[in-house]
Amino acid sequence: MTRETLTPAQAAARWLARDDLDQSPQREQFAAWLDESEENLQAWTQAHAMWDVFDDADDSDLIAAMARAARQAGPEPVARPFWPQLIAASIAAVAVSATLLMGAQQGWFDRSAKPTQVAVNETASLTAVGRADYVTGKGQKSIVDLPDGTRVTLDADSAVDVAFTGGRRDVRLLNGRAFFDVAHDRAHPFAVQAAGRVVTALGTQFDIRLTPGAVRVVLAQGSVSVASGSTAPLVKLSPGQAFAAQDGRAGKVSAADLNEDLAWKQGVVEFHDQPLSEAIGLLNRYTRAQIVIKDPKVAALRVTGVFKTGDIERFGRSVSQVLPVRLVARDADTYELVFKRR
Repeated sequence: MTRETLTPAQAAARWLARDDLDQSPQREQFAAWLDESEENLQAWTQAHAMWDVFDDADDSDLIAAMARAARQAGPEPVARPFWPQLIAASIAAVAVSATLLMGAQQGWFDRSAKPTQVAVNETASLTAVGRADYVTGKGQKSIVDLPDGTRVTLDADSAVDVAFTGGRRDVRLLNGRAFFDVAHDRAHPFAVQAAGRVVTALGTQFDIRLTPGAVRVVLAQGSVSVASGSTAPLVKLSPGQAFAAQDGRAGKVSAADLNEDLAWKQGVVEFHDQPLSEAIGLLNRYTRAQIVIKDPKVAALRVTGVFKTGDIERFGRSVSQVLPVRLVARDADTYELVFKRR
């Protein structure tokens, strides 16, 4: 069998996942790997430090699912890709394999999850277009069960307006992001309006994200059509495809990475060579306290990795492992990312 070539960071992450390093022959194999090179030793030290960032891993459904995948991956640390590459990506700033989160995808699509509390506009109506019916604030992610059986997962700082009337199932995504697990009803299509587009489905699962001047639709299961106006042709998506449009222009269809696009549902975000300013803009949605960057050189630094949401100090520890920056508390609600002093 061909043995896979791993970087020191990937191998370190896999060794970290094992719980039998005190047993033979694993103990000897691990010691031999450490002795192979200085790079291996450094990677192991970094991996061990990075694990502190995930110090509540036992309470995370995502980490638990990936741990189960790791245990099923076989005894060899070079057997095949599995979840510890998630840690390796964060400590080595390398691209994350599409197989990293496969063990958790069933959790993303699991309708058995219990709804959580969400702010409800008591003056609004679920049968009329008006103000937002369901709203989340910074740091709040919520699940809403609609009257037809559709389940909506609202990301932080998001809002939807629901209008079920006259045999129609209409929803407006007013801001933020939402994942729709639509109850099948062939006679009554489910339509979501967002940024001048209308996404229509029967029974399917899709994600819509609004950012300033832009909209992105990702299809996880089933099929949807995206309408951009009475004269524009319908765009139909297949599972694993995304539709993105900006500033009212015609949108484009591309392949989507479901692991990356849906990671937010499990409390993590994934960045691929993105400016630190963009990463901070997304992370700030999940906390009352905010991160600021005043130095344009810091803002322009690029980051790759997977990070937990909702904990600014943890992010600061994590990103300082891969970039020459540190997080400084300015007051109770403000942190600044600055260059490390040499």
